[in-house]
Amino acid sequence: MRSPKVTVLMPVYNGEKYLKDAIESILTQDFTDFEFLIINDGSSDSSEKIIATYSDIRIRLLKNEKNIGLVNTLNKGLEAALGEYIVRMDCDDVSLKNRLTVQVNYMDKNTDIGACGSYYNMMIDGRKAVVDLPLNKHEMKSYMMFNCPISHPTAIIRSSVIRKEKLSYNQDYIHAEDYQFWSRLSECSNLANLPDVLLNYRMHENQITQNQSFSTKKLETLSLIRSHHLKLLNIVPSQEELKVHHLVSDGGKAESESQMSQTELWLKKIINVNTKTKQLDDAYLGKIVLERWLRMCFNFYGGTKGFKYFYNSEIYSEVKLPFKQKLELFKNLYNSYKRKLIKK
Repeated sequence: MRSPKVTVLMPVYNGEKYLKDAIESILTQDFTDFEFLIINDGSSDSSEKIIATYSDIRIRLLKNEKNIGLVNTLNKGLEAALGEYIVRMDCDDVSLKNRLTVQVNYMDKNTDIGACGSYYNMMIDGRKAVVDLPLNKHEMKSYMMFNCPISHPTAIIRSSVIRKEKLSYNQDYIHAEDYQFWSRLSECSNLANLPDVLLNYRMHENQITQNQSFSTKKLETLSLIRSHHLKLLNIVPSQEELKVHHLVSDGGKAESESQMSQTELWLKKIINVNTKTKQLDDAYLGKIVLERWLRMCFNFYGGTKGFKYFYNSEIYSEVKLPFKQKLELFKNLYNSYKRKLIKK
């Protein structure tokens, strides 16, 4: 029996509110050669009843006798998936109709790519804004040092890479298990994002509350991942440097002008070390560093003063980027503030 081209993997835990929208967005895809692997992780609401109302033969329902959590459920799905590609889906999001077609075509043509995400619409309180991410493998490697490079619900993953490298989600990295997964995958394969908007990502009150309660544990996990990528660059950060690195990565606000000076020194250190080691592409690293430095300047000083501080800083003059690309940084920052959806 021929396996499907794609396995769409969707864990479900008490997802009754938005579940129908999520399911129907997959069943109405214009690409049809897929199995829809839904794993009910011990839901106590009507999620399973909702799933049972669909008779589409492409749905394969697995049931956990009790709630075992997202990481274990995802790993169960990776093992059970039959498709050449595994497409992630969350039970409160909506995939656009052409998502599978676009991502499968890209993966078929780019055999060096182990996983690929996309731009997406962030939806919250009736508002919508496009969230963009790094696109090519060079930008991905630099971005990985600061943030998760692929939005998990937009991902398509090559099954053969997972099996060859025995990859799985790690329970020790809970609340950032996807970031760690991409980190490991990036060491054996290339990653990419598509500039196409292929998903509506729903941000709702339960997620925001969860994110706040998970913040301490998540910071510990992020420390492990970010420190690992700094070490690949040949930097072993002190605790104070790591604190500044988190501040920069998460788009925070410095506590004082002294911390702003520390931040600039830290970012200059990253640039200077890479100039010697050549671990990362200078131009892509410079672009990502400048983006974060610009945000720090605006967060601390505000609009006009923040721009002047950024423009007159040593790091602005040291990073060699075409003026057009530097101008693009301001456009991106403006769009992110205009969004005003959620504070990182």
